[in-house]
Amino acid sequence: MTSDSTSTGGSGTRRARAGWVLALAATVLPGFTAAASPATADTGGYHLYAHGFLSNGIVGYNASDTDQPTPIQGRPMPGALNWPQTPSPDGRFLFVAPGTNPQLIPYAIGPDGELTEGTPLALPDVPVDIIFAPNSRDAFVVVGLQNAQVVPVRIGADGTPTVNGSPVPFGESLDGVASGTVSPDGKQLYVASLLPRQLLVFDIKADGSVSPVKQRLSTGLNPIYPRVTPDGRHVYVINEISGSVSGFTRAADGTLTEIAGSPFPTGLLPHVTSITPDGRFLYVPNMGSGHISSFAVEPNGVLTPLPDVAFAPEKPGTFAESSVMSPSGEVLWALGTDPLRGGEEILRRFTIGPDGVLDLDESVAVYTGTYIADGRTLSVVPRR
Repeated sequence: MTSDSTSTGGSGTRRARAGWVLALAATVLPGFTAAASPATADTGGYHLYAHGFLSNGIVGYNASDTDQPTPIQGRPMPGALNWPQTPSPDGRFLFVAPGTNPQLIPYAIGPDGELTEGTPLALPDVPVDIIFAPNSRDAFVVVGLQNAQVVPVRIGADGTPTVNGSPVPFGESLDGVASGTVSPDGKQLYVASLLPRQLLVFDIKADGSVSPVKQRLSTGLNPIYPRVTPDGRHVYVINEISGSVSGFTRAADGTLTEIAGSPFPTGLLPHVTSITPDGRFLYVPNMGSGHISSFAVEPNGVLTPLPDVAFAPEKPGTFAESSVMSPSGEVLWALGTDPLRGGEEILRRFTIGPDGVLDLDESVAVYTGTYIADGRTLSVVPRR
């Protein structure tokens, strides 16, 4: 396959034609960031946390939009084969859910970003994603490679998770390897079910439990990591194998209608997206291409392509997988995998121009000591 696109590095713009031969020895499995919030000034900086799907350990960095990241003391070891990590929206806790020993593990976030493990909650099946409601009290863990379920969870004042009612089955045997997001108003849970190629809509009740599925919509191949725009008007879901983003308009009752022109092409194996707090720009890392796809979000939800930016132009074959937006909305962080270092993850920073075009900060290329970015492997937490 051949791609012809405009790519930008840290020092300018170049025309690039690159060929990729993609051999899928196994299904590449999913990684979403927490819902975007209004931009805040980057005064005290923030914490970044990363883990690898195939390695044990969470690494942290104190970071800002301008300074070099500095390591946070300690490295908690929750277990390997770990897809999701998600902070609570209030920034007090980081939650991790390893697949080898299915449980939801809370970590209290200290003033310098250090993580202190709390009491875990056993889960009924392999966890694939952790999704928070805006209130930081209600969370939802989607579990199961097949016969998937939503496990509603209530978060205590000390971060301890407890089951909040019975798990809710998706409803079909093929449902599984699912990832999701919650609407900004906290009324709907949107979940991408990988094998059926569908986006599912659940209502969230006042007590934090969820309804049975009330809508199923067709997507492309391997839908993963849906995201709702900050104004709640549109929902986008990545089609991993199709190499595209499907877009939907959200009605008052949370049901969805596909946007004209959807799906919108990306690079190969797109993954965990980020959106600016004002909802104007969407960014898509590509695990099978050397660039991050960038889009302007039009008022009607149509995605207009912006110039691509190379993730690691000096490191051929090193591609991005996960991304997070800084609290200011002026910087995008992306985590990728370097095959020449045995799959070690690398963290990079991009500034966002007024027109939404990314510019690679070539001074930041942090190897994390964690391996294989695949899943929700990168989180950002504002300092408190």
